[in-house]
Amino acid sequence: MTIKKHNKRKAQLTKYLTQLDEFNWHHPTQVSEMADSQYERDNRTYYLAQISLILFNNYQQSYMQIAQMLNMSSRTARRLTIDYEQDFDSLEEIMEELQNGEDW
Repeated sequence: MTIKKHNKRKAQLTKYLTQLDEFNWHHPTQVSEMADSQYERDNRTYYLAQISLILFNNYQQSYMQIAQMLNMSSRTARRLTIDYEQDFDSLEEIMEELQNGEDW
């Protein structure tokens, strides 16, 4: 993989992770009330798992590389790829789903 493609993918992942936190920025007063919400934690975990699965299956990234890109432990990255099935074919599909905001 070229450096240009690697940097482009890293920028794209950063954009997707920012999108995951969009709700927090648009509804700051509700975030503290929902901090312990199991639904919100499950929703975030689901999308992190989907991103992890795409990186693992489509881009052949290791657990260590996934963990570094998504700012989590390699153990968590491994667990997410084992515990969840891949529902999306690309990072773009995840972005579209998050932009639709149906889950928020």
